[in-house]
Amino acid sequence: MDDARPRRLSDLLREGFDGFSRSQKAIARYIIDHLEEVGYLSAEELGQKGNTSSSTVVRFAQSLGFPGYPELQKTARDEYRLGPTARPVVHDDQLGFVIEEDILTRSLKTDALSLEETISKNSLDRFNRAVAALSQAARVLAVGLHEAAIVAEHASYVLELLGIPCVAVAGSSESNVARLARLAEGDVLIAIGFRRAHPVTVSFAEKAWAQGATVIVITDNSLSELAGKGDIMLYADIDSIFFAHSLVGPMSVVSALAAAIYGRDRDLYDTRVRAVRDRATESGW
Repeated sequence: MDDARPRRLSDLLREGFDGFSRSQKAIARYIIDHLEEVGYLSAEELGQKGNTSSSTVVRFAQSLGFPGYPELQKTARDEYRLGPTARPVVHDDQLGFVIEEDILTRSLKTDALSLEETISKNSLDRFNRAVAALSQAARVLAVGLHEAAIVAEHASYVLELLGIPCVAVAGSSESNVARLARLAEGDVLIAIGFRRAHPVTVSFAEKAWAQGATVIVITDNSLSELAGKGDIMLYADIDSIFFAHSLVGPMSVVSALAAAIYGRDRDLYDTRVRAVRDRATESGW
């Protein structure tokens, strides 16, 4: 390919289509099929057309190399105005990176954008309230099913190392229901779910809240079934370039919570972590 040759927005979308995530493919299809509209739709309106969020639209524009959505919008207007036979619109020197870059780079750049989105959607006040609740908790249940189970396991791992009793719950077994039934004021349930949260996670959150436990929700959107089920909501972006969601955002939120708890009393938590690791070394684990 002649790198100096300008390319259409529709060409860029077709070239990269196989590497897009499901939500990105929905946006790309709509842009290609409705080029005349896209130049005048807001990011929120385009997101609604593709059944996704405005933030996903903005990140998609950036993943194509545009500084933001307005630049993609202008490119769409120019392509439609100049018609199907003209060769306008996108030169490589307008892009932040070229469309042909390797999958490793594209994947990690998407994760970096997800972390930026995660930072921008969380408030320090909500985060600090979650840290305070966890550091004072008598016991914690971290509930997550399917892909969210990985995040729940990570929460259990880091909190247990800090000496905060935490069990990861990945199903509605009788033993897990018994653990839920014992939750009360002073306990914490972390409810983790993305897109359409699993009904078991929603049910556990509702019951824990009714029993007086503090419920911390970690989800990827304010319209999630979990969003209104907790005392504290933390946002974690999960966008990716392939068939599975990226867990970089939610795993980082959990790690940040653990880091903040550790920072409250480093000597105390150092002693607890050292005791666990010394025992593991002595036992040859």
